[in-house]
Amino acid sequence: MAVAAPAARARETVRQKRERDQELLVWPDLVFVEFICAVLFTITFVVLATFFDAPLLNKANPNVTPNPSKAPWYFMNLQELLLHMDKGLAGVIVPTILLIGLMAIPYVDRDNEGQGSWFGTINSVRITVFSFFWSSIWISWLILWDNGSHVLVYQHLPQLWGSNTRLQWLGDKNPFAGWPVEGALKPIWDFIFLRNRLAIRDTWSWSLPVPFQPGSGPHDGRLDWPQDFTRIPLPLNGTWLWHWAQPGWMPGWMLHVYWYKSTFSLPAITAEWAVPILAMLGLPALMIIILRKIGWAHTMRDAIIALFTGFIVVYFALTIVGAAFRGKGQQLVPPYRVPNLNDDPAIQRQVPLSPSQFVVVDARTPGSGIYG
Repeated sequence: MAVAAPAARARETVRQKRERDQELLVWPDLVFVEFICAVLFTITFVVLATFFDAPLLNKANPNVTPNPSKAPWYFMNLQELLLHMDKGLAGVIVPTILLIGLMAIPYVDRDNEGQGSWFGTINSVRITVFSFFWSSIWISWLILWDNGSHVLVYQHLPQLWGSNTRLQWLGDKNPFAGWPVEGALKPIWDFIFLRNRLAIRDTWSWSLPVPFQPGSGPHDGRLDWPQDFTRIPLPLNGTWLWHWAQPGWMPGWMLHVYWYKSTFSLPAITAEWAVPILAMLGLPALMIIILRKIGWAHTMRDAIIALFTGFIVVYFALTIVGAAFRGKGQQLVPPYRVPNLNDDPAIQRQVPLSPSQFVVVDARTPGSGIYG
């Protein structure tokens, strides 16, 4: 007698309903707490506004620009980011990708275990601490390196033992002078001891003999960085390989988009795009690899915890640096050297004298008076 074998149990795809004690309802569990927080926040603002006046400037004056001119604190991180990469990358591409990445977390991490917990995995505390220090050290070093602070520290090292001399930066030396392979080793030496990121575009140089050089213009039989890489023709730009006149049938808006006669600068792309992207992608990837190698990160939740912790650290680090360490011309300075705009005589401010009168102070306008 033949017995029919039971069909393989289909994989269950419908999630089981949670019990009531595992659920949080929007009302009253969430909305009531949010209402209480909103009331306390409003009361706190009213009390602060009663005893402390906001440091408001006078009416906007297009002829007076504060130096430094800073964004609101919640955009300070983006303003700081603008100093370290291309403006389009820092102002549009990076924020857009970060927002999309944050929204995609629930769709990437589908595990139900540990949902709603700060530290939902066995190694989450260690991962958080590791990511905090990893991100803090690297973001601090990258900001200082991009500012060339390591060069200044090295040059002023003799002042620690009372000497007034200044050391010559290692990148300005040539330890291979007279060597047969000087032309090959000196660029490597200069690259290791770059002053900052923009030195790749502005000061780093090397030269190689080549049988021919692409592009138009005079050729000297050598390929030189950066001068031979600053005006590389775009394909089909109408002036390289295939030549044609600018198409007159295109409307004006299309002529602005079409890359006729356009070129690109490889040194600028390297310094303003490639290096920042390599840092933003390479360092988090290296952190995840290290966490996996030491056996702390096993699941997608572990990787998300590490990446999110690093994001929060970088977010606040950029905000703090932009607010408290950027002086005139956005130069990196100690906090005590950041100008106080309240003391800047070039900026109009209303200085109250009494409840019924105030004085408008403007150092550029003689005869500032008291108005009732």
